[in-house]
Amino acid sequence: MNITNDCVHCIVGQIDKAIDHLQLDEKEALEIQKEVEKRSKSFSFEHTPPYVARDVYEYLAQKTNCADPLESIKQASIENALTFVPFIEKKIRQEDDKLFTAIKASVAGNVIDFGAKEQFSLEQEINKVFHTNFAINDYAKLAKQIETKNNILILADNAGENVFDKILIKIITRMYPEKKITYATRGKPIINDITTKEAFQIGIDKFANVVSTGVDTPGLELQRATTTFRHMFEKADVIISKGMGNFECLESQKDKRVFFLFKVKCNVVANAISKNVGDIILKQG
Repeated sequence: MNITNDCVHCIVGQIDKAIDHLQLDEKEALEIQKEVEKRSKSFSFEHTPPYVARDVYEYLAQKTNCADPLESIKQASIENALTFVPFIEKKIRQEDDKLFTAIKASVAGNVIDFGAKEQFSLEQEINKVFHTNFAINDYAKLAKQIETKNNILILADNAGENVFDKILIKIITRMYPEKKITYATRGKPIINDITTKEAFQIGIDKFANVVSTGVDTPGLELQRATTTFRHMFEKADVIISKGMGNFECLESQKDKRVFFLFKVKCNVVANAISKNVGDIILKQG
């Protein structure tokens, strides 16, 4: 899906939030804000929001001489997410459909999103997600694909979310130890998205093959991925795509192998799927 005027305002607002977080001096902050505002006027409406966001986040990193400006936010998100692991693992043990419960936990983690205009509480989401219905629910189709296919690709999204993704991966490997699972991250730091660093940090590599997509966008722009990863993508039997950024990049492909798993956090995506902000989605591509 391509950007809208709402996306432009959202991306500019994200940079303002990042500037506040970095506590830049007034002169530097103003310089960055003016340049981002200038660039926003020439954003191409023929590109996706993640493709457009790349440029201004790259500029922010260069101006602040910081390759990962939101590193502290990512680490705080991971630390916070880890506190919920005992509760989620207990919940999974209590439920008959452990895969569905783990998927619910994984989508709850998608509320962790610095880039989203609408912000949600992780604690509140964890407490209610197991009693909340998917607004679009293609779980039966996904469960069948996981059961019958061998090569599973999971597209990562935001740091902190990886804690819950690991739980999902562990459940899949426990149920189907013969499956090949690949966990694909961003190619470099962008917003608060997961790179291989954060995946290795919490030990996802013990249960899945952790790879970099090579993309420098906060969503899987396949044309910016490495040749190696594009080959992996083509060979995957089933793809679990976490988050709105990946949805924005991939939804136009109408690929039936892809299952989008995310929380709706903006009106643009809500309108695209005729659902509401706050809904949780499990949608086959």
